Amino acid sequence: MTLFSDMLEGYSRFRDSDWKEERERWEILGEGQSPKVMVIACSDSRVDPTQIFDTRPGEIFVVRNVAALVPPFETTPGLHGVSAALEFAVQVLKVEEILVMGHGLCGGCQAALNKSLEGAPLGEGGFVANWISLLDEAQSHVAAHYGTHGAEAERAMEKAAVK
Repeated sequence: MTLFSDMLEGYSRFRDSDWKEERERWEILGEGQSPKVMVIACSDSRVDPTQIFDTRPGEIFVVRNVAALVPPFETTPGLHGVSAALEFAVQVLKVEEILVMGHGLCGGCQAALNKSLEGAPLGEGGFVANWISLLDEAQSHVAAHYGTHGAEAERAMEKAAVK
């Protein structure tokens, strides 16, 4: 398990190796970024888009959240993190492609499928339950065809979440 102290040691290794080796690249990135692709991915620690797609810093613009969800467009006041990231990527960075990256064994999709957090109070799963309620319509279709438990149902839910 990586602890914060391990991360500090990793940062020191980064500064001693990659930073020095790629100094010119970091200086260029200090002037700005111009990725061509935005990736919307799950916050699951096992699925890092930069590692999976073997990209270098500055090559992809990434936003991550539970189950890689993109909420519907809203004009109401509030905090719209995914919408802000999309707007920035498209309007400012001028990305050319957007990839929604789902993954297997997604806990958010599984919770959406079996409604395990439904009714949970905020701070005890309620924030997640509210977020993954974005998948309620997809969940209804998946549950009707595959049920709400098992590998086949979970895989179908993961695919539906990306759609």
